[in-house]
Amino acid sequence: MEHRCSVRKSLEFQLLLYKHGLPIQSGVCRNLGLGGLFVETGHREWRKNEYLEVEILGPSGLPSMRLPAVVVHFNANGAGLAFDAVTGAQRRRLRDWLFEKRPEEPRPATGHAAVA
Repeated sequence: MEHRCSVRKSLEFQLLLYKHGLPIQSGVCRNLGLGGLFVETGHREWRKNEYLEVEILGPSGLPSMRLPAVVVHFNANGAGLAFDAVTGAQRRRLRDWLFEKRPEEPRPATGHAAVA
């Protein structure tokens, strides 16, 4: 049963996950919405309600946006994350990416590997 508050769009791009301000893993976003995303991380145990930060990488590998998130579900492929306390500016940027107004489009995914 679907419980999302926003529509997700299939997009693939590289991102980094942080815990307590430290990078813990890279991954590939498979879908993105104003309320969250699914990140493919490979086999990793996640805890429901675990707090993370998601850094969406911009062009040429430059960091473009870091968002607080919480794990809402996980499987053997990755985790579904809901954004938490997103600012108005961050929400506008997400909306621009979702609806094709992309001055800074996330770079294409090239795979993923664990950071730590």
